[in-house]
Amino acid sequence: MDRRSFLVGAGSILTSAYVDKANWFLRNKNSVVPFNEIGEPAETLYFVDMGQETYDLRLGTPDYGLPELTCREWLETYAHPTECTGQEISKESLEKLMIWHDVEADDLDEIVPLELYHREWELTASPFAKAHFYLRDLDLFAENAVGGELLGDLEIIHQDQMHWGYTVGARSEDPITASLLQARLLELGENVAVKIVKDI
Repeated sequence: MDRRSFLVGAGSILTSAYVDKANWFLRNKNSVVPFNEIGEPAETLYFVDMGQETYDLRLGTPDYGLPELTCREWLETYAHPTECTGQEISKESLEKLMIWHDVEADDLDEIVPLELYHREWELTASPFAKAHFYLRDLDLFAENAVGGELLGDLEIIHQDQMHWGYTVGARSEDPITASLLQARLLELGENVAVKIVKDI
């Protein structure tokens, strides 16, 4: 497992005074230290309380969020990996996919079974995959810094480490990690708010 802790005292925001404040907000409001340093956040990263002291990180929405897709949307997004570019595919490519998957034009607006794309969605477009891709390349743990106290935990789960029903994602077993991550994101200039929420 790749579980890491944050080094308190290595940055300008993540200090022992901030940790005291984070503990107060956690005890009294079950929340992260409020995000107000740089205005309105561009995105929200949710620490979803899954029970049993486990928090699932999700970017953009706290919901699981598996969408229903029409046959056209499935073909354009998941039926052919080389077409998965985030842009609408060409008419010619769509026609090739329709032939390949034996899809009639009348079927393009029908809802397809979730099992056709559920796994691929989990690995690429789910809120927990988005959290994984967002966090994995950031210098979250100030690895070159020295001194200070290590607190919290954050596990970035890669596809080759899948366990506990996860695909790719990130999780924590310590709620103080939410505030520690918020501070580190602010130090890195990231305009992302971190919130603790209950699973629905």
